[in-house]
Amino acid sequence: MLPCINMKYSEIKKKPVVDSKGEILGTVIDFIFTIDDNKLNPKSVIVGGSRVEELLESIGLRPDKDPIFSVDHIDAITEDKVTLTVDGETLCTTLCEDSIDDTDRKLSQISKAKVIDLDGIKIGNVIDVWFDVEAQVWLLLGGGFIEETLEKLGVQPDIDLLAGPKDIDVFTDEEIKLKWTRFQLESNCEEDYERLKRQIASRDKPGDYKHAQLRLGPARSQ
Repeated sequence: MLPCINMKYSEIKKKPVVDSKGEILGTVIDFIFTIDDNKLNPKSVIVGGSRVEELLESIGLRPDKDPIFSVDHIDAITEDKVTLTVDGETLCTTLCEDSIDDTDRKLSQISKAKVIDLDGIKIGNVIDVWFDVEAQVWLLLGGGFIEETLEKLGVQPDIDLLAGPKDIDVFTDEEIKLKWTRFQLESNCEEDYERLKRQIASRDKPGDYKHAQLRLGPARSQ
């Protein structure tokens, strides 16, 4: 089972990565996914060094050689670190052949693609991802339409709008097309928000963020 279930990538990013010998390898800087039938599947994680090292790599003064570990090598994710089951010296790097396949995408790349509705109207961008209890990857969306909808509903800014695997029609480097029109998305947000308020009102712990999520598209897409 994927150790990061029921977590957002932003909760893992920048955490120190410790190998099986207790050595700190760096910090989490990116996530790699395979894309199969418009569905994101977690594959591996990129580990970065210090800010100086990353700067030197970005301007070409040193090779971009960052360790990569498979999600299968994660032993545990705690509040302060990510622990691996393998020795850091055995890991491949971003310079290794086939460490990143042609069909793989980094989250940093995915976040640059525009998210559009069925009619081709831009509704936002991917600002994060969420791994559900079945290790499925949901896109967290932000941007113009998303912000307008949340404002219209009077929703608190920490509520996430999610697009699930069954909501995506086309997935390319340039755009992510959803199966629903803007009208359908807005209508479902209104219905889902009313359901969300009823759920929170009936719970002892209304601050549980698992219930602070609005899922785009018809409820059956969950």
